[in-house]
Amino acid sequence: MAGAEIVSVAIYPPVGFARVGNSPNEFFYGPEVLGAPQVDPDLFRDPSGAIKRQAARFRVYGLNAAGEVICELNQTNPDLQEIVWTAQLANQKAAWYEFIQALDIPASADGKIVSKRRNADVTERDQLTIDGGTRSICGLNVNPQGQEAIYAFDQGTFFGKHVYLGELRTDEQGNLIVLGGRGHSASAHGKPLTTFADNDDWHDDTADGPIEAVVKLSDGRVLQATHAWVIVAPPDYAPGTNSIMTGYDLLFEVAMQLDPTLAPAKPRFSSEIYPLLSRFSQLQWVNAGFARSFGWGSPSDFNNPELIARLGDPSAASEPLRQAVLAQMRNPSNPYIDPEGLPLFYGDAITLNTKTTDPQEWQAILPSQYRWLEQWANGDFIADGLPVVRPWAQLDPAEQAYNLTRAALDATLGGPFHPGCEFTWPLRHTSMYAAPFRLKRRTSPEPDWGDTLDAATALAPDGMLYASDAGAITRWMAVPWQTDTSSCLSAYMGYAGTYLPTFWPARVPNDVLSQESYQIIMNPDATPEERAQAFAPTARRKWLRGMVYTESIPPGHIPTVPAITKFTNEWDTVGIIIAQTGPEHSASFPQTLWVETGRHVESEAPQLTRSLAAEPETDLVDSDLNWPQQRLKRGRKNAAEANND
Repeated sequence: MAGAEIVSVAIYPPVGFARVGNSPNEFFYGPEVLGAPQVDPDLFRDPSGAIKRQAARFRVYGLNAAGEVICELNQTNPDLQEIVWTAQLANQKAAWYEFIQALDIPASADGKIVSKRRNADVTERDQLTIDGGTRSICGLNVNPQGQEAIYAFDQGTFFGKHVYLGELRTDEQGNLIVLGGRGHSASAHGKPLTTFADNDDWHDDTADGPIEAVVKLSDGRVLQATHAWVIVAPPDYAPGTNSIMTGYDLLFEVAMQLDPTLAPAKPRFSSEIYPLLSRFSQLQWVNAGFARSFGWGSPSDFNNPELIARLGDPSAASEPLRQAVLAQMRNPSNPYIDPEGLPLFYGDAITLNTKTTDPQEWQAILPSQYRWLEQWANGDFIADGLPVVRPWAQLDPAEQAYNLTRAALDATLGGPFHPGCEFTWPLRHTSMYAAPFRLKRRTSPEPDWGDTLDAATALAPDGMLYASDAGAITRWMAVPWQTDTSSCLSAYMGYAGTYLPTFWPARVPNDVLSQESYQIIMNPDATPEERAQAFAPTARRKWLRGMVYTESIPPGHIPTVPAITKFTNEWDTVGIIIAQTGPEHSASFPQTLWVETGRHVESEAPQLTRSLAAEPETDLVDSDLNWPQQRLKRGRKNAAEANND
């Protein structure tokens, strides 16, 4: 490819994701190829049992005059002389506003909900922002051990104490590697944790920021690459399991609003229909309710080859089945509440109040997803079979760029946002983007938005959703992340079901196949009844047993403060859900089982409050289980105080 054909250069993926881990030396790369299993020979831990960090890797691609990706620029391409990478990481959480609920939903409109600043009594606000600084790197295999200080994001402080946010490296081709923090969260002055999202005096070491590259070509031209963004998120405790609405689904929804020509005239079964339906069955490994309704052997096992063949058939003979599947989905346009629709996820306006009529008490699939399902149900789709996983070496440059973009985002959550795992509700606004999938950078200092925040301020034209600087994406998330991960779970109210609704089991599992059950299933000397019982949804164990739940069966619920405190201190001891080989030549079990691995929680958090099997008499069981209503009361109280000022 002649260098003259390269008119511009761009970084891919446009948004990359690193994840924290407490292994001092080892890491793995995040997903880069669509559909390829995310595997690690050491099961994502180092020999000591510490969790490896996930690295975000960035590459530079050359584009022609039409804006088409035509080549990767790395060590193997003679058109490239060098790439100078620059990145910045920051954590603004403690200096931002408390999380009540998403501010772009009707339940937050008209000043109904107001958030106050976190750490409102701290007047010197600069000491709350952890700015890791700007770092640059160039060359091949630079900083391979991660020990060179000039590449470390270590200059940021919290109340004067240094906080390590990560480092830069390069691989053997000169691509950029970004690694994040160690999963360390702490209080500057020894204050206890109290809530799921807003713990004053606390920090964590997640972060985000822009990625830049200056590219020098062999013909002497120097080009500034279209920038990307990196988000350092919590660990993925079920790698390879995707949620019903992924981050890619959401950002593609926004991309189609920015550029309607991106919208397909017809959905493809391989890319728009099958992945969505398949995820319902993927979640069987992280939530027992999904295992019961969509798991192996169920009538709605969307990974059953016979069912898939019928679902992928556009003929009139399969139309009743397609229409029946569509009829189960919650329509995002419904003006009324639909507690029976799918998916059984809590929504952005969750209250746990049975008297609510807000449709967003429950999460609907995205409008584009529902529209494609409507077309599919009517037979108006491209019947191209199942997606084909192609190795990296077989992808042309444009396909590589697409795979990098989608694979990274498919492994993240597109909702519900309460606030979420990797990012939250601001990313569903077109104003956040300079182009599809490309976050817009702030070019001038951000103004002070005031002591309180409501929907009008958050959504104002040219306001806080119109550009981002380092730390602006993750500042909306919980501080520290561990308290949200150990709070936003499933089946809070007994009368609503034993396992459902849920929030985001693809990243934060609810019910899992334990090692003990797996050993029984794989034991040829166990009776068929014993093996079937070990595999049954009712035998799944709470992932956070010993942390949020007791070890007993049925499990009890542990109060909020000891539960979130234990998880914040011991987040690395819970299991990671990983694909394992199932019994050979068995029609009774899948060939692959997703099993809890590496769990080493040593002792149970104290103080049982009640059995989860108990039926509550009212919506208000106790303060620990009704944090949504407590949160809303705080937001409404803030609004009343703001109106009186």
